[in-house]
Amino acid sequence: MDINLILSAQTLCLAPQIKRSDLINGLYVLKNVPAKTYLKVTPEQWHILQQFEKPRMVPSVLGSAILDRHCLPLGEFYELILKAMRADILLEPDIGPEPVLANDWNWAVRPSVLTRPLTILFCAGILMALVFHPKVPTTVVDVLASVVLLSATLSFGEFLAACMVRGAGGEVYRPRWGWIEVPPHFFVDTDDIVMMPRSTQTLVALAIPTALAASAGIAAWHKPEWGFLSLVGLILAVRPIFGGTLASLIRVDNEKASSDAEHNYVFPPNLTPQMRLKLLRKALFQSTTWVRIGYAILWTLCIVYWVERLGSTPAFTMAFWRANGPLIATGIVGSLVVLGVAYFCWEFYHWARERGRARRDTLRLWRQRWFGTDRSTLDESGRVKLLSLSPMLGTLQPPQRVELARAMAIKRIGPFRKVSESCGTVTQVSMIVSGKVSLRRELPTGRTVQVQVLSEGDIIGLHDLADPKFPGYVVRSITPLTLLTLDRAAAERLIVARVSQEMLTDTVLKLPFLRRISLCQNWHIQAVNRFARLSAIRGYVPGEIILGEGQTVPEFFVIFQGDAKVSRERRILSTIHAGEFFGEIGLMQNSSSNATVAAHHGTRCLSIPRNELLRFVTHNYTVALELERVSSKRLGRPLFPLRPGDFRSI
Repeated sequence: MDINLILSAQTLCLAPQIKRSDLINGLYVLKNVPAKTYLKVTPEQWHILQQFEKPRMVPSVLGSAILDRHCLPLGEFYELILKAMRADILLEPDIGPEPVLANDWNWAVRPSVLTRPLTILFCAGILMALVFHPKVPTTVVDVLASVVLLSATLSFGEFLAACMVRGAGGEVYRPRWGWIEVPPHFFVDTDDIVMMPRSTQTLVALAIPTALAASAGIAAWHKPEWGFLSLVGLILAVRPIFGGTLASLIRVDNEKASSDAEHNYVFPPNLTPQMRLKLLRKALFQSTTWVRIGYAILWTLCIVYWVERLGSTPAFTMAFWRANGPLIATGIVGSLVVLGVAYFCWEFYHWARERGRARRDTLRLWRQRWFGTDRSTLDESGRVKLLSLSPMLGTLQPPQRVELARAMAIKRIGPFRKVSESCGTVTQVSMIVSGKVSLRRELPTGRTVQVQVLSEGDIIGLHDLADPKFPGYVVRSITPLTLLTLDRAAAERLIVARVSQEMLTDTVLKLPFLRRISLCQNWHIQAVNRFARLSAIRGYVPGEIILGEGQTVPEFFVIFQGDAKVSRERRILSTIHAGEFFGEIGLMQNSSSNATVAAHHGTRCLSIPRNELLRFVTHNYTVALELERVSSKRLGRPLFPLRPGDFRSI
């Protein structure tokens, strides 16, 4: 599954034969009938999937959801698309899954008819299994009888479950004799119960435990040795973890159930410790979680009771509790503590691994810059390779890159030194191979300020051409530098004459700035390049209104140089500086601005029109997620979904 292709360019459509259940715990269950696949969704998620009734691409649906103000949280939106594809709810046009045929099951019984009999039989069987003394089979005959009884009981439970599913209007699939099961027994696929009401799901799920409880209770009364395996089967069937029946019934009764897009994530940005911690917090605040923990304790006590009944020690007497009570309590509490510690150790491992990888890359780059320059040797083929990786020089034809590589020379400069100065006297043009430099501009007061930091792959010496309105600059090294240089005259002939002015401005001026601001830190480099091409540099005089209060947000703005004042009702709220941005909340929420942003000193902005930004965001999920994260932090609440009445935001 190519996630980038699916979320940016692949056309998808809703499967033609979709069956939808009624609301169950606030969720719809969708079924692709031919494929026998299921997906649990909220009504809001179902509304998104309905947008694919006609073939559409994901960016188109996301753009419509934003404009119509019914967009989901973006992590949930992308997770929904991927889960829907995996469940064959969304398909590529004219491509369908392999069909799974339902069985022509001829026996059916309405679950409501069996409500009281199943309840009575289950309780009576459990009571008899608790009262009568179980015994371990000691002879071959008793062992064979136990296995036959368990096999027959499981087969009857499966048969009864299938009859109730059919009686409730569901489908039964793949009835077969499970020879590889332990023990071998009749098996029926009754997955269709997820489409049914909670009461029906409860009754169908109780079919096998009821049969086992009745078998274990009757056998314990008549022939204790024969009912031992049925009792073990009952204990395993109602286990509190790993798919136990009663544990699943507790989840069925959860009034705040999660859809399939809200757990067991497959979308990579959702696979983070933060998201797993969010799921843990959500689970801890659900009553069903504590009910399951209480049930697990009760299940453990029942096992202790039955184990003690197998021995000679009277079960659950005062003498028993005085001797074993502290040990049992310690075991239960210790198990919960060990489970919690194991969970947090696992999460800490993932967190430390991610942080370690980031620190390792940073340390490797630092060591290369400070201690690796003297060992740098670049032959002609190495230079050509470096030039091909440059956003601007990589656009040259291969023969032109070879010619440029031959004209360049290697130059090394120590840290904290002046590299070049531009006041119409630039003599050399360089590409940074290793190291960092500070690009500084002179203010009217004569003081110089840092406006950019340049590093590997950036170009020095063409800023006066890329930014002709502000040609003067000074470049100083921050770390040891390794440069590929050539004369300015040769650079104008081999580089400037072969690229457009727009390309020169984008790669020399905008890209180094964008790569280092917080907004673009997690973007793919291709997204940063695209953003640079789409944006335009606009200058403003002090006091000029960039975005007015109550105005529909026409563009997205990033402060490129200088700063701006934010005010509401003529009261200054804050000052925003280079690298900060505004207007994204109004664009993402399709709302108006509730504040005024006015230029201050030397303000220049990168701006992108509304439609271009929406198209850009919807085609780049890393960009969309980062904008959502930052905007949610600014709002103090999630950006999506919109709350009723949220029509004005900055």
